[in-house]
Amino acid sequence: MTGTSKQVRPFGAWPSAISARSVAGQSLKFGSINADRGTLYWSESRPDEGGRSALMGWRSNQDPVDLLPPSYSVRSRVHEYGGGAFLAADGEIYFINDQDQDVYRLTPGQAPERLTSEPGLRFADMCLDRSRSRLIAVGERHAAANDHAHPENLLVQISLDKQTLGHVRDLVTGRDFFASPTVSPDGEKLAYMAWDLPDMPWDSAALYLGTFDETGALPSSDCIAGGAEGAVFQPEWSGDGTLLFVSDKSGWGNFYRYGDGALRQLTKTEVEFSQPLWNLGIKYYVLLDSGLIAAVYVEDGYYRLGCIDPTSGTIAPVDTDLRNFLSIATDGRDLFAIGATDMSPLAVFRISLESGHATALRQSAKSTYAAGILSKPEVLNFQNAAGQTVFGLYYAPASDIYQGPDGDTPPVILSVHGGPTASVNRGLNLKVQYWTSRGFALFAIDYSGSTGYGRAYRERLDGNWGKRDVEDCVQGAQFLAATGRADPKRLLISGGSAGGYTVLAALAASDLFAAGACYYGISDLLQLHKLTHKFEAGYLYRLLGISPDDGEAVFRERSPLYHVGKMTRPVILFQGVEDKVVPPDQAREIVKALRAQNVPVFYLEFPGEGHGFRKADTIEAALNHEYAFYVHILNLDVREPLPDLGLEMI
Repeated sequence: MTGTSKQVRPFGAWPSAISARSVAGQSLKFGSINADRGTLYWSESRPDEGGRSALMGWRSNQDPVDLLPPSYSVRSRVHEYGGGAFLAADGEIYFINDQDQDVYRLTPGQAPERLTSEPGLRFADMCLDRSRSRLIAVGERHAAANDHAHPENLLVQISLDKQTLGHVRDLVTGRDFFASPTVSPDGEKLAYMAWDLPDMPWDSAALYLGTFDETGALPSSDCIAGGAEGAVFQPEWSGDGTLLFVSDKSGWGNFYRYGDGALRQLTKTEVEFSQPLWNLGIKYYVLLDSGLIAAVYVEDGYYRLGCIDPTSGTIAPVDTDLRNFLSIATDGRDLFAIGATDMSPLAVFRISLESGHATALRQSAKSTYAAGILSKPEVLNFQNAAGQTVFGLYYAPASDIYQGPDGDTPPVILSVHGGPTASVNRGLNLKVQYWTSRGFALFAIDYSGSTGYGRAYRERLDGNWGKRDVEDCVQGAQFLAATGRADPKRLLISGGSAGGYTVLAALAASDLFAAGACYYGISDLLQLHKLTHKFEAGYLYRLLGISPDDGEAVFRERSPLYHVGKMTRPVILFQGVEDKVVPPDQAREIVKALRAQNVPVFYLEFPGEGHGFRKADTIEAALNHEYAFYVHILNLDVREPLPDLGLEMI
């Protein structure tokens, strides 16, 4: 054997240095990011602390420090998905504590101070109104007597005045949802986003502008953009008092500016500057001291960074290694981002806008692996049955020690993202590398309905959920097999949430896949519709192409639970007991129905977990069980210890 040759082992059975424990226990999940007075702040969820979300602070030439005692967790539950859980402004930090959902103030060097005590009222997405010594925030008021009643969403004011500290008053009501309140530099105006059921924010969020009266109230607001013509995203005030925002009225998320009563389109491109507002408070552009706009955008499946001239609208690309961005912030000169490269996992980065060089300040995963073990994605596209282009990321098997037998092609996991109005995560993901380092290929598909490719691509799924997404997954797998990238007899499909629904629907629609893995997925659309939370209460109408007045037929037609008789392939399901978005009965009922049909099915429930697993032990167990499931189905000869699937699952 020469020094460069590799050992031959079957695809899918390679020993790997990337264990499920290393993926789970050392993978932080970053939330919001904010810069203020020379300090960068961010929140990070820690699986090894039961999913607690810590608040971190960093200053130049210093190590990041944990700013809160372990008894605090920074997390908002507005819309159930949260986001916008803290604000750093004028040297102080205001944050929402997970346990009570109240607002606290942290002054450096002092203990956290509780500002509000409002049972049933949740807060998020705060801004500072300096002129009136108050916070303005998105509020969500829940009635304690009825868990299934829709909460009231509104904008509220929280007093910072010593005499009335923490007093909460309603500021703007009358719409189903609010987001992104922001006060003008002169303190006279408030801009915010609002939309109503049955729409989601990316469907019709409108931008409103109102003027405060002498009491600080907002007696009226005018709609200046958005609504039926196209959704708006992330309003921000520039220093000269003009209002910037992104709108997809042109078919793509482009920049617009509003000032002196006039609206002007700033950029005219076919790239995507907007993102779906699943989490409040996300920022994909910031204003620099130079007057330029630093912005993240998606072009042909790639995340990019650029600086925009606010006068001409021209975009100067910034050459950086980052391939994914979750949110950005600035101190006026440098850019900070939560992002990832192809060779390093999610981290908090400082980016030089002159050179594009990115320095990691805090990494989500501490372990480092040899470059040969990491698979770098290839952006692929194929034509679906409708003749439309569909994009995805293909990760080939990778190892610095092993290779597959000559002439063999690997098993492939077709990975289906959630949402469904979302997109594939770019950048190094150790969960992906867990599979590729064992000899699996993985194809992360941006099926029709995904974001980042313009409004028309996203709207392909309107009326077609459970059909077009399934067709794209089936045709994507066939494309991989036809081009020699996958073994046609060892095609697997895995997804979570809405992606889990597509997994179940694909197994009901086709025998192409050898098996499927469903994480907290939907099996019964009718029951989901009856019990789902307010934020998504109207989501299914657009996805299924029906109105509130229509009956139950379409719900049943598109629900995998009512098609278990067509399902023959083995499936494994994972579910959090505390899931409020997709309740456990969604998994329990289809497991019961599949067992009645004698379909091989394995099921694991995890107490204390909600929608999306947060605990290290849960993430490890789920990953190991999924691998054990594939080993069993594909009859792989592996050397690492794996769970016994012969036991009756919970």
